[in-house]
Amino acid sequence: MSPTLHASLMEIFDWVIRGSIMAGILVVLVLTLQFLLKNKLGARWTYLLWLPVVIRLLLPWAPESSLSLYNMLPANAIEPELQQSIAPTAVDKRWQAEGIKETAYDNGNSHRSENNHFIVSGSSMLSSHDPFESESSRDNSSWLSWNMSVVDTFMLVWLAGVCVLTLKTIYDQLRLKRALRAGREVTSPRLLAMFEETKRIFGVTRDVRFIASGHLPEPAAVGFFKPVVAISPTLLISLKQEQLQYILGHELAHIKRWDVAVNWILHIVLILHWFNPLLWLALRRARQDQEMACDACVLDRLGSMPNHVYGQTIIQVLEYFSGTKHRPGVAALSATHKQVKKRLLMIKHFRKKSYQLSVFGIATIVALSSVTLVDAKSKVTLVDETSSNALSIPQAPQAEGMDIHIEQPQRPAVVDNEVGMANIQLHDKKFIDNEIKRVKALVKESGGGYAIYFKDKQVNNGHRFNFYGDMDGKTFSTYEDYINKAASLESSTIQQPANLPEGFEFSRGEIRIPLKFYDDLRAEGKKSGKPVYSKKFEWKETAIQLAYTNGKDELILNQYTAGPEYQKLKGFEYEQPYDKRTRKEPDSNIPKYVFWYGTGTYYYSISTNSDMTREQMIEILKASVKK
Repeated sequence: MSPTLHASLMEIFDWVIRGSIMAGILVVLVLTLQFLLKNKLGARWTYLLWLPVVIRLLLPWAPESSLSLYNMLPANAIEPELQQSIAPTAVDKRWQAEGIKETAYDNGNSHRSENNHFIVSGSSMLSSHDPFESESSRDNSSWLSWNMSVVDTFMLVWLAGVCVLTLKTIYDQLRLKRALRAGREVTSPRLLAMFEETKRIFGVTRDVRFIASGHLPEPAAVGFFKPVVAISPTLLISLKQEQLQYILGHELAHIKRWDVAVNWILHIVLILHWFNPLLWLALRRARQDQEMACDACVLDRLGSMPNHVYGQTIIQVLEYFSGTKHRPGVAALSATHKQVKKRLLMIKHFRKKSYQLSVFGIATIVALSSVTLVDAKSKVTLVDETSSNALSIPQAPQAEGMDIHIEQPQRPAVVDNEVGMANIQLHDKKFIDNEIKRVKALVKESGGGYAIYFKDKQVNNGHRFNFYGDMDGKTFSTYEDYINKAASLESSTIQQPANLPEGFEFSRGEIRIPLKFYDDLRAEGKKSGKPVYSKKFEWKETAIQLAYTNGKDELILNQYTAGPEYQKLKGFEYEQPYDKRTRKEPDSNIPKYVFWYGTGTYYYSISTNSDMTREQMIEILKASVKK
């Protein structure tokens, strides 16, 4: 191992040890707070309590503060000076002779300054022994037979553990990719319609693949650059419509909340800190809290359905598998049977407002961060290197014919291109601010609705789109209200069919912005090359849904904007669900669908779980479309 590599690894190991000790203390504090506040914090905020732990582990440096929790502990308990444990070995002496920068030893007394360089206090001397004091020490200095210190041994054991876990992670990811390749894209119009509807409810505007894979028994959201929702074919067949929507909602909530990316960060942190049992416990608890926070998100978005239906869905899904091991690239609806009881209790007592912003939750996280994300005040008085009283480091004795050099710390030079980047960012910011002001002025002057696409969503708090003016979907409880609004639209609209079966009455209507608008806005925004791109929504092309019920069965009519792939289709497509185990009897729990293609800008569907025939459904669908 080269001296430079050894020094770099030692610095990283020192950072890992210090971070692991502080994070371990923070884990105990978080677990204590969760226990004390379990009846005051909702599932979302209980999960967010783990955020300071992750930040603490990722921080390369933190400011010192008198408020720091770590002021209560001895300095050497938080920041053990690993260099104190290393006596100058034959290898060290050889490095000295070769002109490598060394740490000055003061009988084990050395202190670290704010810029992580060692500053000597007292009478500091390098080893006065001859770098080549004996033939045996020359032999021991070879890389084949190190005279390693205890810290060197610990560092190599840590590095070996990191390598093993990294290789295992790569192996697991290759297996996961094989499982995804073995899956099949879901092509059922009924399932795709449900999937797109659930995406809309959860506000997921990213492109997400929907596949059926028997190699992933649990429903899962996989990947964060190109997300995939994978569900086993068995569950697609056995679950009822509302149960399947709950499952799709759960996985889309993972994608909406970027849980897969969070799981990768947690996994990488755990690889670096594999030796700390408290962090293994923290990861397991954080993943459990993540699932409960996701449950709360589902109940918040799909609040129109009873909570107990979601609880029954989780129980039914877990009948097919018992909580599998966690993988970094996956956010899955998984749990052991011991965790199910806790989740069901949360679902039973869930209140819709508990998922919203909480002043108490925010205050708790801010208070926790203010005392744990700062370092303890230094108790060492540092020497000003620019002062005339600065202590000089005496030169070590030189071996014959050798020139030993001690390098002094230097401040890094400022890179000129960073200033250029700052100017570019300032230019983009002005452009974005001006465009937002322009759109707001247009809304104020002429009304209507506008959407802005952000090329870099980080400048918009992680959101790809912003909306201004009349961009909200409309929901109607009476058919008259729907007709009055539909009359003002320029687009074609569906109507109540005159041949509606006896007993069916209007239950709700919805007029929404079609997903095609977002797809077009995204494509035009990327093509423009601008930081932001705005577009007006004219309400000329809309997505519409009319729902009717007879108290037992439901009949739903849908109007969709036809993209290029649907404009190629023609005629009626009937889908009759059946029990795939017997392949004989229809599955009465899943609605029947008829899709009508080739009608121009729009295509239409009718679905029902009643005993209507295909011909009846087609006639009702025809009657609902204005000529």
